[in-house]
Amino acid sequence: MNGLGPCAVGRDMMLRILLVLLLSIPITARAEAPAADIQAVVAKIQAFYEKTDGIDTRFTQTFRHGGMPSRLGGATAEGRLRFRKPVGESGPRMRWDYDDGRILLLVGDLSYTYDPDTQQITLYRLDPKTLSAAVSFLWGKGKLTDDFKVTASGRKDLGEGVALELVPKTGNGGFSKVLLLVDGATGLVRRSVVVQADGSENHITFVEPKVGEVAPLSVFNPDTAFPKDAVRVDTQIGR
Repeated sequence: MNGLGPCAVGRDMMLRILLVLLLSIPITARAEAPAADIQAVVAKIQAFYEKTDGIDTRFTQTFRHGGMPSRLGGATAEGRLRFRKPVGESGPRMRWDYDDGRILLLVGDLSYTYDPDTQQITLYRLDPKTLSAAVSFLWGKGKLTDDFKVTASGRKDLGEGVALELVPKTGNGGFSKVLLLVDGATGLVRRSVVVQADGSENHITFVEPKVGEVAPLSVFNPDTAFPKDAVRVDTQIGR
């Protein structure tokens, strides 16, 4: 398999990367953002996601390998993402359907990864309390500035807008920083890049996102989300 996904980069790291990449919700307006106070821009980003109950969008994901050449360098994948913010729950509901048949489903603190090549569903637990604010604030918990030092980015290849660089204040177990391109007037993110410790970059682009679109709960039901003949493999889960 040449595409990207949990099996290509590592399940736990990829799940965290995919969650972080959910920050990248582009907008159609291309007016150049005015000079802006960084903290004010961060506050606008946070406010946007705090009031967003769901997202339904197509996506394109690209991986650029750092260091030594790799077969994964330049790999791309496409699919559909649906996200539903919880109400009175500990975690979100999120589903990534790749066009090649792979599925990544997150329900609360349980993650399900389906690989069509092996026809297996791998289950493992992800403690929401261990996630950084770059993830937890999506469902109204945590603040970006609690976990990250946020500064203006010097990258010139991200496009028009306010370019931010988010560097973790403590160890994060996978990525060294996150780059965001933001509309300074609204706080909406046009583009994001997750930079891993080895310099590799994971890019994602969302196509015509439907912000505020709340998928029905049935979309996230692990009993019906996968093919009936798939075999479940539990990892560190007593069920």
